[in-house]
Amino acid sequence: MGNISRHTGINLGGINSVQWIYCEDVDLFNLSDSSLFCAIIPKTGKDWNSLYATPETMQLEAESQDTPSGMKYLYKLKVLIPKDRQEVEYELFRIANRRLLLKVIDKNGTIRLLGNLSTPMKMTSKLLKPLVLEGFNGYDILFSGEFSMPACFMHPPGGGISID
Repeated sequence: MGNISRHTGINLGGINSVQWIYCEDVDLFNLSDSSLFCAIIPKTGKDWNSLYATPETMQLEAESQDTPSGMKYLYKLKVLIPKDRQEVEYELFRIANRRLLLKVIDKNGTIRLLGNLSTPMKMTSKLLKPLVLEGFNGYDILFSGEFSMPACFMHPPGGGISID
């Protein structure tokens, strides 16, 4: 086992953005087991889709569990999308029950990829319409998945990706 060094940079909490792509829209998915870095190239004409959420409502939870068949890694990404709107409902309907990869960028610039081509992320949603005017009106979204490895890392755009 290697050493875990002391962190010396900034350590801001929170997520800046979330993007998603259908697994079938990926041309290349290359993962290095030794470094946990991955490279993804979308098929020609396909690209990552942006997901807007109310600022400060995106929350990522990751947990490892020891099971009889080995370690498993559980990921849950929760977001709130504002206002009951036809265009939001339509997009949620389109991605429901689809195989998704998520790119999560945090406030430190770390980019994590949730899901892979054989075990993707899944999305569920519920509409919230409170009894009071001050309550949140919109969609409570949950992306979840279980994997045999931790979520991999991606280099920032323009950064080199070394896959061994």
